[in-house]
This record gives sequence, C-alpha cells and structure tokens, in this order.
Amino acid sequence: MKSLQVKVTVLATVVTALMIGLAGTLMLESQRQQIISQTADSSRLHFVCSNQRCVQVQTNGQAAAVPPGTFVWYESTEVRPVLSLWPFTDVDKTPYERIGQWQGDNGEIGQSAASLAQMRLNNATLTLLAVLISITALVSVTVLAAVSRVLRPVEAMRAEVAEINEHNLTRRVPVPSSDNEIARLGATLNETLDRMHRAVEDTRRFVGDASHELRSPLAALRAELEIALSHPGLTDWPTVVKAALEDTERLQELTTDLLLLARLDADALDKQDTVDLTAVVRREVSRRGMVTLEADDHVLVPGRRAQLSRLLGNLLDNAERHAGTAVVVRLRGGPSATIEVIDDGPGIPEADRERVFDRFTRLDEARTRAAGGAGLGLAIARRIATRHQGTLKATDAAGFHGIRFVATIPTGIPQPRQASVIPHQRVGDEVWQFLNGTITSTHGHIPEPRPAPEPELEWALIFGEHPPAFASGGACCQSSWS
Repeated sequence: MKSLQVKVTVLATVVTALMIGLAGTLMLESQRQQIISQTADSSRLHFVCSNQRCVQVQTNGQAAAVPPGTFVWYESTEVRPVLSLWPFTDVDKTPYERIGQWQGDNGEIGQSAASLAQMRLNNATLTLLAVLISITALVSVTVLAAVSRVLRPVEAMRAEVAEINEHNLTRRVPVPSSDNEIARLGATLNETLDRMHRAVEDTRRFVGDASHELRSPLAALRAELEIALSHPGLTDWPTVVKAALEDTERLQELTTDLLLLARLDADALDKQDTVDLTAVVRREVSRRGMVTLEADDHVLVPGRRAQLSRLLGNLLDNAERHAGTAVVVRLRGGPSATIEVIDDGPGIPEADRERVFDRFTRLDEARTRAAGGAGLGLAIARRIATRHQGTLKATDAAGFHGIRFVATIPTGIPQPRQASVIPHQRVGDEVWQFLNGTITSTHGHIPEPRPAPEPELEWALIFGEHPPAFASGGACCQSSWS
C-alpha cells in the first residue's frame, strides 16, 4: 500500500466506521433497554387477591366484587425479556424473566412477548448496520475522489519534474490557480528550478569564458614558441622568452583568480577575526601612487583580513586602470563600515553598472592584453563583500566625472560555527605554490602589472589559515630551480 490516495482513503474509512460503530452500539444499547421497558409495560398485569383467589384488574380499574369483610391484597406480574444485540438468537427461544406469579400463564404469553421484543431489536440492529455500511461506503468514495482531485496537480508536477534534465532546464511545473498549499508548492518548485537554471547557465558561461581567457594566452605562447623554433637562427631569444614569460604570468594571474573564485563560491565564511579595517585600507593605499585617503580611525569589522585586503586591492586596481589624475578612498565607521573608491575616469554607463560585477565582463569589446585584467577583479570583490554579509555597488561619483564603488561591511555580524580543521600539508602544494606566485622570477625585465601582495596575505587568501608547509621558505623549490 504505497499510494497516498489509498492510505488516506483507508484511514478515513476506518475512522468513519469506528465512529459510526461506536455511536450505533450506544444507540442499540439504548434501544434494547427501551424495548425491554416497553415489553414489561405492555405485559404488566394487576390482580386483587384474597385467600380464595386472585382476580385480574381490568384496564378500566374495575375488579370482580369481593364479599365484605374479606382480606384482600394487590399483586402485579410482568415479562422482562433477555435480549441479545449480537449474535442474533432464535426469536422463538428468547429467554425472559417473569416478575411475579400468574397461575393463568402456561409460558406461551411470556414467550410470545419476549420473541416480539427480540424481533424488534433485530430489525433495529439490521437497519443500523445497513446505515453504517452505506455511510462508510459513501465516505470512502467521497474521500477517494477528493484525494484524487487534490493530488492530481501533485502528480502533474511530479511528471513534469521527472522530464526535466540538464538539456531542458527551461521547463516549469504547472501551478494551480487556487491559493493553497499545492499552489505554493508548485511556486516554490518553480523558484527552485529558476535558481538551478541560473546556476547552471552561470556555470556554463563561466566555463566558456574561462576557456576563452585561458586559450588566448596559451595560443599566443604556442605561436611564439613555434615561430622561434622554426627559425632558431633568426630568433631574438631574449625577446621570445620575455613574451613567453608575460603570457605565463597572465596565465598564472588568471588561474589564481579562478581558484580564488572557486574557493569563495564553495566555502562558507566559517572563521572570522576582528579586523582593523583602517589598518588594511592604509596599508593598501600606501602602496599606490595617486590615491588620496580619508579614513576614520579604528573601524573594526568581523571577517578575514586577507579577503578584505583583496577586495580593496581589486577596487584600487580597477580605479588606477581607468583614472585620469586622481583616486580617492574614503572609510567611514558606524553600524556598517563603508569603503568608497572614487576615480575621475570615463565612468561606467548606468545600464552597465550591475553587469560589470559579472565574471569575465569587460566593457571594452577588444578584450586586448593592454586593456587590463580578465574581468574577474570586480566579481571577486563583490563575492568577498557578499561573504562578509555586505554589499558592493557602483554609483555616480559626486564631484567627479568617473565612478564610485561603495562597499558596506556590517560591524555586528554574529559569529558562525567554528571552521573544520584543515590539514597543514595537502597534496599538490607545489602546483598551488607555482600558480600563486611564490616561485618568483628573477628576470628584471619582466613587467609587473601591479604590486604583488605580501606572501602571507596571498597564502591566507587562497588557502585560508593553513599555507603549504614550504610556502614561507621555499627551500624545496629553490633546490629544484637552481
């Protein structure tokens, strides 16, 4: 019995039968007592007795004349049948009790009264059983039809969801027009499918964009090396190596950003520290040349220092890339810490101010190497702000021609559960170390697109609180690259 429809019907039928059966039993018991009383009343006889004889009193209250001076007394007699509700007995053998004595009854009158009483009770019992069966059957059919009608939309939803796969995520379940639990269930399922569809589309777009961004420097690197190998005698090898290292550096930076985005998407902000946001902002600004700082003192927020430093660093990288002559950073405390990064560059059209936070989004159509990064900086910055229960948005720059990025970080975030322990040494640390940039080049002619963060901050950003075992000293890698 796996069908919910059958289970509900059986349950309703059993409950109805029990309730009607209990009520019917009480009614039959009351009917039995009533029939016994009626039989006793109808069979009751009154007598006036003397020493010689007993004379029956007529229904009009008159009795035979009694000689004067005779001692008389009154007596009564009645029949009380012993009736059975179940099982039925032979009505002609219904037992009974004779209350009082009557010499004129040879048993036929009492048995006849008892048989008639039992027959009346049997008829009442059969009538009640018929009513019980009829009502129970009616309830069963009604409940079965009602449950079938109620569950029909659920079955339609189930059938529709069973047809949905990764190739047709646009399909949605039918939602009933009535405002009830089934309709709300359908609406919730459609909202869940919408979120899944957006997540899958974002993943597909992310994979496509990442493949495109990785393919371009790889293709350029391969072409440069193939041309150089085709004409080794005519090749300016220092120039070839310089270009190859530039492409490798771009690949390294892009891969590091992709790994960081994957980590930000997969992990929750489990462990938080109290971060002096003022110190973080001043440290980032001190490494920049054209940035003006306006900051409150001792703005404390819960979170990860490395991630907040990366958020501000990405905003400053974007501002310096597009600014004309000035970049202003403002930090204000309060219920939520507010970081403003303002530049006097060309600005961002209002229609594109939300789109710039999408991954691999760049407003330049050429997507050239000189145009800047791969379009991940602002996406990473917003993801970090979101992980800290904050926001990041682009607005008009008051007093500037450019754009203003405003990041808000709440200063009273409740502390979540403790993070699980991460092993100190993990498989593949050498690859992570190379991708993160701990193995740095000694070629002075390789350009640096931006000041490199300190190793401990970068490792904390990528690996959390546990950097690889050889990240600080790099002894193993020095021996392999010597």
